[in-house]
Amino acid sequence: MLKYRWNLLSVMTAAMFAAALTFSCADDKESSPTGPADPEEHEEDDHDDDHGHGPGEVELITTLKVTLTPQGGGTPVIAQFRDLDGEGGNAPVVDKIVVVAGTVYDGVIQELNEQESPPEDITEEVKEEAEAHQLFFHTLGGFAPATVAYADKESDYVTNTGVDYPVGVRFTLTVPANARNGQFRVSQSHYDDAPKDGVTPSDETDIEVTFEVEVRT
Repeated sequence: MLKYRWNLLSVMTAAMFAAALTFSCADDKESSPTGPADPEEHEEDDHDDDHGHGPGEVELITTLKVTLTPQGGGTPVIAQFRDLDGEGGNAPVVDKIVVVAGTVYDGVIQELNEQESPPEDITEEVKEEAEAHQLFFHTLGGFAPATVAYADKESDYVTNTGVDYPVGVRFTLTVPANARNGQFRVSQSHYDDAPKDGVTPSDETDIEVTFEVEVRT
């Protein structure tokens, strides 16, 4: 009788120990730092991280078009940079700019995202955020004697809150008689953290294109 009683107590003790161990493991699992307590909450957090959009987001620009209209009349010169599949795909198509020496041109820049249908006019966003954008122009090589002057400023598009700096959507290109074949570089700076001073390019460039230029006499 005592032997049976001892075995029964042993079984009861073992069962109690096993239950305590199971309860302890369950507690450990619930408090484990390896995973979230609420999987749905974790999934929602990941969704927010993947699709959040912060300030200063750069828009995709597949196309940059330069239109040069001779002052006093004449046929406009139109040249485009197009990279429809974006960076890293097929090589972009870049037109040559053909101008006439001794001519002054009124220039206009248009930027598009042609991956959208219909194409998205990024130029309108540049105008709406004129205080955060500026186009810069460089004449290179034999085309270096040509000069560029801004023909617009921030207040043409928005109510600016500080100094009325240029934007560059509109400009004037003067091609003197001594200009020769070379290059014409267009770049657009985006000012997010760095202040815009109208002279210094930002360290954030939305697009930069170098066109070959043929000068005819």
